[in-house]
Parts: sequence; structure tokens; C-alpha cells
Amino acid sequence: MKVDIGNLLQLQTIDLQINKLDEEMAEGVAEIEKRQATIAERQAAIGELEAKLEACEKRRRELDAELEDETARIKERQTKLMSVQTNREYQSLLKEIEDGKKNNKQREDESVQLLEQVELLQRRLEEQRNQCGAEEGLLSEATQKVGSLKDELTAKREEIVKSREEKVKDVDAALLRRYELLRSRRNGKALAAVTDGVCKGCYMNIPPQLYIELQKAEQLLACPSCNRLMYHERESEGA
Repeated sequence: MKVDIGNLLQLQTIDLQINKLDEEMAEGVAEIEKRQATIAERQAAIGELEAKLEACEKRRRELDAELEDETARIKERQTKLMSVQTNREYQSLLKEIEDGKKNNKQREDESVQLLEQVELLQRRLEEQRNQCGAEEGLLSEATQKVGSLKDELTAKREEIVKSREEKVKDVDAALLRRYELLRSRRNGKALAAVTDGVCKGCYMNIPPQLYIELQKAEQLLACPSCNRLMYHERESEGA
């Protein structure tokens, strides 16, 4: 039984090393994905600002055209005032002129507001573009760094996997299946040390009689709480 536990402990150590390497690689990939998501958000914000800016500038062009047309109509009516025959027609033209001037004043006010909005949008757009450029630079650095790290970790992983393949040969097939099942269900740890009657896998007390049997090391025993395979470890050994 001690041999089985020893082989499984060595196998678990190897598997935990592999898991750690996988986590490091995943962290690197996650960092890249995070920066890509940030850039995508920046680009979406830039697109929205560009659309708003284009809409404002388009409206300003429309207002300029309307101002020009209305000003021409006002001049025509002012010229026509000199040749009207009736007071009624004269008053009608005066009203049209005043209405035209009033509409042009509203257009001018709106154009000024749009100009202020355009300046604000341009500043915000420049900020977003600068920030996006900075993020793209950081992404490039992170991609190179993660690429180098991935190559290094992959090489280490391949070596460890080879040692695992050799160690698996020393483990009974049925016991290996049990180990793999527990490992998949217990966050990579199928075995747990027990010290002073406490399982270090779940930190629960095991029954006294079971603890006595465990110390005899005559059979493989599982923790009643977490189902991990147990092995006895004195407190000094754990330290």
C-alpha cells in the first residue's frame, strides 16, 4: 500500500506541476484577451464619436445652406418692397422678412452650439485614439512576452509530461482510474495528507477508528468528507 501511495504522490506532484504551467499559459492568454477587449471597446467608442461628429458636421453644412438660401430670399423680398402697390402686400413682405431673419437667427444659434459640440467631440476623439494607440502598444508587448513565455512553458511541459508517462506505468490501472476521477473532481488533488486526525484536503476530522487504520498503512482509505485517498503524515513531516 505504501508503494501505491508513494507512486500516486509522485504522480500528483507531476500533475500539479503540469497544472501550474497550464495556469501560467492561461494567464498570459487572458492578459492578451483582456487587452484585445479593451482595444475593441476603444474602437467602438471611436466609431460612435466619429458618427456623432459626422452628424454634427453634416447638420452644420445643412444650416449653412439654409442660411444662404434664406438670406437670398430676404434680399429678394427687401428689393420687392420698393415696388409693392398695396399696404397689405407691403406688410406681408415685412412679415416674411422678419420671419426669415428670425429663422436665420435660430440657425446661427444652432450652428454655434454645433460648433462647440464638434470641438468637444474632436477632443474626446483624440483622447480615445491616443488611448487606443497606447493599448495597442501594450498589446504588442504582451503578445511578444506571452509568445516567448509560451515557448518556454511548452518545452517544460513536454518534459514533465514525458516523466508522467513513465510514472503512470508504475500505477495499477484500476487505481489510476480512481486517481484520475478524484483529480478531476477535487481541483487536481486526489490525495490528501492526514495529520493528527485532520484531513488536509478538506480540513475535517476523520473518525478515530479510521485514523487508527490509516496509521497502520495496510490498505487504501478515503476521507469520508472529501473522498480523497488519504495517507498519514506526522506533523513534523508536514512542516
